[in-house]
Amino acid sequence: MDTLQAAQYLQRNHEVLLITGGGDRDEFEAAYLTEYLPRIRKERINGFSGNISLVRDVRALFKIKEVLRRFKPDIVHTHTAKAGLLGRLAARLEKVPVIVHTYHGLIFHSYYGALKSRWVVKAEQWLAKYTTCIVALSEKQKDLIANTYRVCPAEKIAVVPLGIDLSAFRTNMDQKRREFREKYLLNTTEVAVGIVGRVVPVKNHSFFLKVVALLAKQGVHARYFVIGDGQLRRKLMNECVLLGLDHTFFPEDPRVATITFTSWITEVDKAMAGLDIIALSSYNEGTPVSLMEAQAAGKPVVSTQAGGIEDIMREGETGFCTPQGDLTAYCSALEYLINHSPTRLKFGEAGKAFAAEMFRKERQVNDLNALYEGLFKP
Repeated sequence: MDTLQAAQYLQRNHEVLLITGGGDRDEFEAAYLTEYLPRIRKERINGFSGNISLVRDVRALFKIKEVLRRFKPDIVHTHTAKAGLLGRLAARLEKVPVIVHTYHGLIFHSYYGALKSRWVVKAEQWLAKYTTCIVALSEKQKDLIANTYRVCPAEKIAVVPLGIDLSAFRTNMDQKRREFREKYLLNTTEVAVGIVGRVVPVKNHSFFLKVVALLAKQGVHARYFVIGDGQLRRKLMNECVLLGLDHTFFPEDPRVATITFTSWITEVDKAMAGLDIIALSSYNEGTPVSLMEAQAAGKPVVSTQAGGIEDIMREGETGFCTPQGDLTAYCSALEYLINHSPTRLKFGEAGKAFAAEMFRKERQVNDLNALYEGLFKP
């Protein structure tokens, strides 16, 4: 979603072509959301997905080359691992003057096994040689790319933090809250906790379910929402059974339950308005947009320590960030916010101010424009 919003803003100063992939269920959201950008020129390449398939990927590479040959871009800017691989290869083959790649999350650990992860790092080191500039989302991520994984020298990396459209999380929030809570049968006093994102292994939803189960045993009362979808949803629903957690998949089974699986909600601002706390349990993250949106909407956050998360929140002021895998610490943090509404409100107000200072989409786009102008010398 961030890339789509950035493209919308960038077209004010540039001729933009947005190339998207498709084919995997986990990519439903991005492919679907492009339909909300009617004024942007775009090309979709079916089968251009995250999973590795030599025949399909080679075919996608040549399709990207064909698109670039027609469009004749001065700059190719790639996002995500597969697009970064095929897009940068195609751009080099077509002799595009400037090639830029943004790391949203680092796939160097927690995505694959140790051997495959090493090969991924090697591949990224090789690709970096043919990349004009690498974009990191935070100083911490820049340090990991340059010094921990040695993908490229630090001077080749520009830090451009993400930005979001804050207005969506500031307007008609009371009405949006009523609509969300009526839809999901939440009364006015119930505390609603949501985890938002793809339901894939690196997001570690299983940890979140263990937290919910432990809090339920301790008599902590709340409703929990898994917003998003992916390859592990059915597995997670089976885990709910093993943990003794009442759950439902909306709208197939529209009833009150401890955990509600909603699949994708495209109007995320409505979800943020309706929820009271936003959770994240990932092994690895770049800059999770859900936590940025939560703070923009005035909601406290609870997260595991992963990637650049500590760069986009203020510990003890806008939420809590607990050590990776520490079930007790996470439960304590979440329980405290569930049971202390004054702290939720205090953290929420601090989050709004922090988001207004740090997360403006205009700032991100201005940074990108300055980067492009510095890199491209006609």
